Order: sequence, then structure tokens, then C-alpha cells
Amino acid sequence: MTVRATPRPSALPALGRFHPFPLPPLTDEVLSNGLRVVTVRAGAVELAEIRLFVPLPAYAVDPAAAEVLTAVTARDCARRVTEGVDSSPGRDGSLVSVAWTGTWLALNASVPVDAVDWALGLLARSVTDPVRTARSCQETAGRLAAQAHARLTHPLTAAHAALHAHTFPGTVRHPEPAALRAVSPADVAALHRTVVRPRGAFLVVVAPVDTQEAVASAFRDWPDTGPRPVHPPPVRSGTGVRGIPRRGAEGRAQVMLAAPALPRTDSSFPALSVTNCLFGGYFSARLAKNLREHRGLVYKVESTIDDSLPRTSVLLTYATDSATVADSLGAVGRELRDLIARPPDASEIDAAREHMIGITCIGQTSQSGLASALVGVLGHGLGPEWLTAFPAQLREVTGSGVAATAERLYHPDRFTGVVLGAPGDWTKHLRTP
Repeated sequence: MTVRATPRPSALPALGRFHPFPLPPLTDEVLSNGLRVVTVRAGAVELAEIRLFVPLPAYAVDPAAAEVLTAVTARDCARRVTEGVDSSPGRDGSLVSVAWTGTWLALNASVPVDAVDWALGLLARSVTDPVRTARSCQETAGRLAAQAHARLTHPLTAAHAALHAHTFPGTVRHPEPAALRAVSPADVAALHRTVVRPRGAFLVVVAPVDTQEAVASAFRDWPDTGPRPVHPPPVRSGTGVRGIPRRGAEGRAQVMLAAPALPRTDSSFPALSVTNCLFGGYFSARLAKNLREHRGLVYKVESTIDDSLPRTSVLLTYATDSATVADSLGAVGRELRDLIARPPDASEIDAAREHMIGITCIGQTSQSGLASALVGVLGHGLGPEWLTAFPAQLREVTGSGVAATAERLYHPDRFTGVVLGAPGDWTKHLRTP
């Protein structure tokens, strides 16, 4: 009998040379009423992706009124979508949604290319000539109030609401039922009149046909009512890591920690992106390997560059057993200090860099992905060309740049946060070596 040794697997081959991802033909213009419009001619699929975003930051408005305005607009859009659909088969398969991100009133449409004119007209009427009655506003406010408690039973939503209130005291992202019930039709109308303006808003259309004329025709009647009121984001003033009781959370705690981050316009943002990725932004990150795989302290852990709070933040999120909150916070503190004391080597940086470049480029390969990528860029005041410039900037990130970013932004003392489901002051467990 001959025994053959099983050959050992060889190392994975090196990645091929990076090829920049070219942007399709596009136009980037500002209409006479102040609306910024980016139209892209791309895609082999006969679909159009449309995104209309209007600034609506929670810190600058009544969040309860914003929730009701969004829901009433969604209700009106749903009604308009079904009107005449039997006599317009070209609209079959159209998807229209309205949401409030806490920063933007977002109107999205994915429609057959033959329905582009109809969809643009629908979104334009939603912001220029909304159909809402006193009854619809009152019914919507009551429904949202009834759902508010259920929404906050989700641990991530509840933790985010608590983090928002702790880090930026006096501000609210997720309104309470009483605040929602108190919203009147006059409040909704006043909010729409004040903030739903073309200046500061932007529209993205990705379609296999030229849509410039259709866009201009649909939105030319949106009047320019001047610049919107300026409200600077609130200052971070919350400190420490606060434990918050939560009913029904026995045995499990949700942890969220936040620290100030750099805006995407900062020249060090590429280095921050690589640093964040290797620390907690993907499956091979330090937090995932050391806290979850090696020690089993957390169920899931990640670090993101987050825009859901009033100011851009590095956001660390994980769930753990209530009995291991102290150990997990201590481990996070050690990982933060270790990131500074033991900067990543070239291989760790290269792996994170390639991951970031890959997801940036892959995210643009579909029409919907490209539309969403452009939304993210325009929402930070950047141009479409950033999508091609950013991978090249990631290529230029050095080890010294990552080390400097870690020392500048990832010290444990910079993080504040909440532990949902485990009352007490947990600050020392994160910050004490």
C-alpha cells in the first residue's frame, strides 16, 4: 500500500495590478433654483436609479415633526404610485421610498427606464406640491407614536438613541411617543416650508439614457426660496461611559462608543479609513480577531466612520454578555492603546488598504450602487470625481500616516459611550491601563 502525502496548500497569489475604476459619462450642474443635479449615463439594465436628498438634520429641527413629515410624504408617494398603474404598464416594477436618515429627507426611486419622466415628476410634486390633510397628519402622528416604543426595543436603535443623548446632551434623534402625538398639521406645514428647499438639496439620476432635459423639466417649478437657515452642529459635551438600564435586556448588553473623527474633506481621511478598517472595519480586523475569535468576549464587533450623530465619529459597536461588560471594555481599551503603541506593519496596512479599495470600486459596479455612492459623496460637499480619486489616495497611505492617525484619534480617553442593559459608570474599565 502506497501512502501519498497530501500536498500543502500554496500561498495565495499576489493581487494583480490596480486598475482605476473610470466614471461613466456624467454631468454635474446646479439648476437656477439652487438644486444640484448629477446625471449619469450608465448601465446595461433598462432601469433608472433616482435619489433626491434634502437636508434635514435632527439637531436643527423638531425630530418629531421631521418623522411625521417623512411619513406623510411617504404616504402621499405610495398613493401616487398606485394611481393609474393599470393604464401605464411601463411603470410595472417601480419602487419608490421615502425615509429620514436623521440628516437627510431621502426620496428614492428605482424604475424602468421608460418611467423616468413619471418618477421625476412624482418626486418633484412630493417636494413642491405635497398632498397632505389635517387628518392624514394626525393619523400619521398617532401611528408613529404607537410604533415608537416597539422601534426602541431593538438594541441597536435604543443604544444609538442613548448615545446621541449622552454625547450631545439636549438633542434628540428618536422622539418619544408624546412628542410625536403633539405634532400638529401646522407644525408639518411649517417644517416643509422652512427646510424643503432646492438650495442645499441634490438629485442623482443613473440611467442608460440621457436624463438632463427630463430633470430640468420636472424640477423647474421648484421655487428658489433662498438659502435655508444655518444651524451649526452641537458641540460634544458628554463624557465617560455610562451604563443605562433596559427592560428585557437581562443577560445581554449593547455597547456603543464614539470619538470625534475627521471629515471626508480632510487630507488625512484616507489614512483614517485604512486605520479604522484594520482596527475594526472588516473580518480580519484586530477587534474581530482578538475580542471575538480569540477571547469570545463579544457577539459582533465593528468600528465605522459614522455620520449618524451630529458630528462625524469613529463609532465602536458590539454586543456582549452582561457579566463580561467590564472585561470587554478593558479589552477594547487595551486594543486602542496597542494600536498606538504597536502600529500596524506593512502587511496589515496593505490588507486593509486592498479591502477598502475593493469595496469602494465594487460598490459602483451596479446602477443602484453607483447612485448610492454618489449620494455619499455629494452629501459631504464633494464632487463625483472623489470616487476615482479616493482609491488612488488610499494607495498613498503610509505606515507613518496610519501611526499618526492612530495616535491622534484612537486614544481611549477620546471615547465616550453607553452600555445599554448594564447600569453604572464604566469609564474606568475603558480608560485604565
